Amino acid sequence: MKQIYITLFILTFALGSFAQDNALMFLNGVPQSSQINPAFRPVKGNYFALPALGSIKINGQNTGFSWSELITQGSGLRADSLIVNLDNLSGALQDNNQLATEVSIQVLGFGFASGQSYFTFDINYRFKAKINYPSSLLDLRLGNWDYDNDRPINHSLAGLYLNGMNYTEVALGYSRYIGDKFSIGFRAKYLFGVASIESQKFDVGMETFENGAMRVYTDAEFQTSLPVSVEYDEEGYVSSMSYDENIDRGDLFTNDNRGWGFDIGLTYQATNKLTIGAAVNDLGYINWKTRTSRFYSKGEFEFNGMDISDEIAGEDGQDDNYWDDLADEFKNSFKVSEEETTYKTGLMASFNVTAEYKPKNWLSLGAVSKSYILDGKWIPETTLAAGLSPGSAFSTVFTYSLMKNAPANFGAGVMLKGGPLQFYCVTDHINSILDPKNAKYVNTRLGINLVF
Repeated sequence: MKQIYITLFILTFALGSFAQDNALMFLNGVPQSSQINPAFRPVKGNYFALPALGSIKINGQNTGFSWSELITQGSGLRADSLIVNLDNLSGALQDNNQLATEVSIQVLGFGFASGQSYFTFDINYRFKAKINYPSSLLDLRLGNWDYDNDRPINHSLAGLYLNGMNYTEVALGYSRYIGDKFSIGFRAKYLFGVASIESQKFDVGMETFENGAMRVYTDAEFQTSLPVSVEYDEEGYVSSMSYDENIDRGDLFTNDNRGWGFDIGLTYQATNKLTIGAAVNDLGYINWKTRTSRFYSKGEFEFNGMDISDEIAGEDGQDDNYWDDLADEFKNSFKVSEEETTYKTGLMASFNVTAEYKPKNWLSLGAVSKSYILDGKWIPETTLAAGLSPGSAFSTVFTYSLMKNAPANFGAGVMLKGGPLQFYCVTDHINSILDPKNAKYVNTRLGINLVF
């Protein structure tokens, strides 16, 4: 059973996290921590990230449920089997739930000091996807009539939201000490958009009236920049979409989808032992101009019932094609239209505040509060950390995090260095690896650097 949970857990987050990385902030000596706050100065000298190996980051979260709430042990004749338990899942969901994924690979990176200043350069390949789904999605299993109370059931999926993007960033960072107390940091990023999809509107639902009549309605709109070809029917509506095989892989990176991003940070040395920091990351936008489309559908279908007595009696009805006509009417009510467009998307920004207290040179105690905004909803998380650094060749960190609908997450990280070669690995959710069936968050970040 444990193997099944592990497989499903990996598949969930491989397909579809927020950039937690909270433990990395307090892992001493790792250059990539400056990506979280550009004012951080994690190394005194120079560093070079091995190509495509300097930083590999995979983050995932599903605030709605864990696999143990979806897949449970059966009962009765199915007591020896695992079952998909939608009733149990419905009780676990909140009104609004988030599924999010982020993957980032540092293709190239290096940094060097010059007096009071420090410069960094990065090329990162990034993918982000976030879905907001309402608990009402599970209510569809109940049908459209409450027989116990003899009343209709209405459904609305208006809370559904999707936003995903894939892009490459070329980043130049700069930080500087100001006096004995402050350091400031700034990172400018030029962005090359690869693909994007975002729901602008999603109002879909079903009404059932007291007399049994039904009305299904939709008012949905998506904007995309995707390597797809669209086919149309005779009336000009979208009939199918498929991957455009005529697009060369290089076309995905040499297009007109361009934008800018910015990270801003500062630190304040409040006392000899206490340092406070704050940063805003991923402020910016991408203008999507290549292979862009707006797909939209607005319509409604009403069903007032039908007389099927002839069919029950085995007699020929007046209209043998009724079911076919009904299916065509339903399909024609929700035809999808498409038109070319251009649009702009943000980068899903985050804000963090940190505090680090060092009672000993080899011991640090820290806290970080991080916040995200998703579809107008505020998503906070808080992490407490303890770091040990007995020498420049070794450091470690242990964390405890509070996150949405998952109050207890333990994390850990380690950095090892021999000569200039440095290896590090860190996660905010080590308990997710040990107990995957109850996990709602997962993340890991690892890499290899040369630090001089």
